[in-house]
Amino acid sequence: MTWLLVHPPLLGPAVLGPLAAGLRAGGARVAVPDLRGEVQDPTGTGPSAAGWDRRWAAAVGPADVVVGFSGAGIVLPAVAAACGARRVVWLDAVLPPEEGTARWPADVRARVAPLTGDDGRVADWTTWWGPDAMAELLPDPDVRAAVLAEGHRLPADLWSAGVAVPPLTAEPRYVHLSAAYDADAAAARARGWPVAGDGRGAHLDVATDPARVAALLG
Repeated sequence: MTWLLVHPPLLGPAVLGPLAAGLRAGGARVAVPDLRGEVQDPTGTGPSAAGWDRRWAAAVGPADVVVGFSGAGIVLPAVAAACGARRVVWLDAVLPPEEGTARWPADVRARVAPLTGDDGRVADWTTWWGPDAMAELLPDPDVRAAVLAEGHRLPADLWSAGVAVPPLTAEPRYVHLSAAYDADAAAARARGWPVAGDGRGAHLDVATDPARVAALLG
């Protein structure tokens, strides 16, 4: 079975490295592509993320199972369709509408607005929480160093653009790690999807407790 793990726009693939290693140890084939460059619109005269959802879908290869973490959830239907997945898992992730156009949640847009610089880019996510926060969130020094090394600043218009949501044909699942995604997990449950996890952990359990998270993936 081939797995595709999709990192959120705000981070790089390193945050999913421990989970990928655990899945590989169990015999799975796992791809964790670096999609950070695909957020940047190369045709723009200034920083822009225009068309990032189409570029992400075009950049992935075939996979049986697609797992999208955190903000990757908003583009997951398009990615899953592009790689012909049979199963798709939202991993403590933003849940888009069932089809049509997805918009980022209002609280996310409000959080990003004051972090935008004069150059039209948003501050690196790893700096949002203060100087000591990452050591607490990612206590393993090797994992933390890898995540910090991939820090990047995104075009601010990423959060104002709509994302096209094709109809989902793959089998869906939601994995609920943290209270921050209570509403998304509840929405998944209301759609009749299986929801694993109770939301009492931490969002970055994906990196700090990968064995438990792998078991929740089903």
